[in-house]
Amino acid sequence: MFRSISTRISYIVAAVVVASTLATLVFTSTTLEEDMIASQGRTARNTIRMGMLYLQEGHQALSRYRKHAFSDRKQAIKDAMDIFISQIDGFYELYKSGQITEKEAKEAAYRLARNTRYFNNDYFFIYTDKLDSLAHPTRSLEGRNLSKVQDSNGYAFGPDMIRKAVREGGGYLQLVWPRLSETDSNPKIVYVKGYSKWHWIIGTGAYVDDIEASVERQKHDLVKEMRKGFSQIRLADTGRLFIFNNEKQVLVSPLGSGADFDKTINLNTGNTLIHDLKDVGKLGEWRLDYKVRRQDGEIVERQSYVRFFAPLGWYVASTVPMDEIYAPVEDLIMKQGAISFIILLMTIGVIYYVIRRVCLPIRSVSKVAYHVSKGDLREARKVFAMATDKGHLKRVVDSFETGREKRFDEVDYLVKSIHTMLQTLNSLVSQVQKSGDQVTGSALKLGTAINQLEAAVENQAAATQELGSSSREISATSQELARTMNESTSVAVSTGDLATQGVRDLSEMGRAMDAMRDASGGIFSKLSVINSKAANISSVVTSISKISEQINLLSLNAAIEAEKAGEFGQGFSVVAREIRKLADQTAMSTLDIEKIVAEMLSAVSAGVMEMDKFRKQVENGVNNVALLGDGISGVVNQVQTLTPRFESVNEGMQNQSEGAAQISKAMLQLSETSVQTKDALSEFVSITEQLANSVALLEEEVAVFQVEHD
Repeated sequence: MFRSISTRISYIVAAVVVASTLATLVFTSTTLEEDMIASQGRTARNTIRMGMLYLQEGHQALSRYRKHAFSDRKQAIKDAMDIFISQIDGFYELYKSGQITEKEAKEAAYRLARNTRYFNNDYFFIYTDKLDSLAHPTRSLEGRNLSKVQDSNGYAFGPDMIRKAVREGGGYLQLVWPRLSETDSNPKIVYVKGYSKWHWIIGTGAYVDDIEASVERQKHDLVKEMRKGFSQIRLADTGRLFIFNNEKQVLVSPLGSGADFDKTINLNTGNTLIHDLKDVGKLGEWRLDYKVRRQDGEIVERQSYVRFFAPLGWYVASTVPMDEIYAPVEDLIMKQGAISFIILLMTIGVIYYVIRRVCLPIRSVSKVAYHVSKGDLREARKVFAMATDKGHLKRVVDSFETGREKRFDEVDYLVKSIHTMLQTLNSLVSQVQKSGDQVTGSALKLGTAINQLEAAVENQAAATQELGSSSREISATSQELARTMNESTSVAVSTGDLATQGVRDLSEMGRAMDAMRDASGGIFSKLSVINSKAANISSVVTSISKISEQINLLSLNAAIEAEKAGEFGQGFSVVAREIRKLADQTAMSTLDIEKIVAEMLSAVSAGVMEMDKFRKQVENGVNNVALLGDGISGVVNQVQTLTPRFESVNEGMQNQSEGAAQISKAMLQLSETSVQTKDALSEFVSITEQLANSVALLEEEVAVFQVEHD
């Protein structure tokens, strides 16, 4: 009847174990490969770092040697310069003492510069402080200006030579210059120093190609040492280190590689391996994976790490075959696979035994559950008792009856639950059969009471709807009145603001009227002053008129006296006539002025009178404005006292409106509640009928169960 669940679980567990083992092997293989590659990479990087440290020590030794050699060479040049200048000083002293002329002294210095040699055919030269050549072993340079001459590298050394010799008192220059009687240029250190007594620049120099040659020899020795050291270093089985420079020349080849290693092609890019490694090193990266073709034609994958040593322009790199990296991983995977297969077989056997022990109680209780589903409780109890007798469930039942449940697992709790369910379900079905009849009678009585309650709820719902309609009308009226009070309050506030603004405007008008009154008073006083000045002008005009009359009389008397004098008074007679004419003109002008002054007095008097009237009108206007301001201030005060009352009334209307709205809402809710109650009662009647039907059906269903009655 039942398929064995223990067999199916065993198959499932076996499949899971096999899948997990395979997944573990795949994951382990991938992880180990990555770990081996990472480990090999760390080893290669650490080995390259050791080589870089050795290169750094070699470079530092070369730098120290070059520095000391250059320092010694510079000191030797300076010592030679001091000796040469002391000889020049001797010539100068002979000139100063009068033993030789200045020309003879200079010629002696020139001959000394042309003929003196030291070290490796090194020489002296003499220039002016403008860099005109005076003495040089190469006679063709004498007489030329060398301020713009360049060395073989295009370096125009003239300005620096003048600065170091004349301004700094002496200094060194580095040039690339041919030796005497040679065309090839070589590096040279030149020392120049100013000779102020004759305004000369004296210089000498020494070639340093021997120092560079010595440095190159030491580099070759360093390469030999690196080749010897790298031959002792091995990465994996056949992996080696090698060195190449910026010119892609292999300085130290990998041990065991051919002579044409520098021509090895990276099949991934088509470039030479040295070219790709140089790009990786320049970018500051470490790793390069590539493919190469061996001499036998087979394509192999390899891995290299590279680092650039900038001071020497060298690259330290490694090369390792990828199959040598993966070989330990493959061996380990094979061993792990064999161990995993043995563990798998043992695990499947143990799991099958354990699952069978666990599934036997489940098999028994599943048979019990099958009989319960058919409604045969008596057969289910028999099967449970048989399983208990066989021993599958005895431990659980005994522990349950004695109360020892501390070591129960899920299966034990399932057995316990089935046992309890059988007992409970047997008594429950018996009780349900007895209670069915009682529920049927109670349902009939409950239906009658609900019908009576439904009629009362209908009456209450009708009354509630009428009351709700009245409440909505009250709420609407209250809201309209509240809106009216809001508008009244707004109008009162606006009226108060306008009245306040009117008071401020009247205050401004009052100040303007005061200023106008003050201005009219000032104009009145100025017109009064003009009137008095005009009166003074009238008196002056009168005086002028009297003076003109006197002058006229005097001129008449003078004319009479001139007539009496005869020909001696003719000139005076002419003057008297001219004076009389002038007096007549003055009298006429005085009349005109008097007329104008009279008109001006009349106009000023009229202006004074009009201005006096205007000043009085302004004063009346000021008084009226003050009275009007007091009246409007009273209106403002009344409006401002009225606004809080409007607000108080508005607040009361708002509260009344809200209360009416709340009453209306409550009545609506009450009406809805009444309707819902009615609907609920109808639903309850339906449910009561369904309950009666369900009880009948339940009695039919329970009748199927075969129970044991106590």
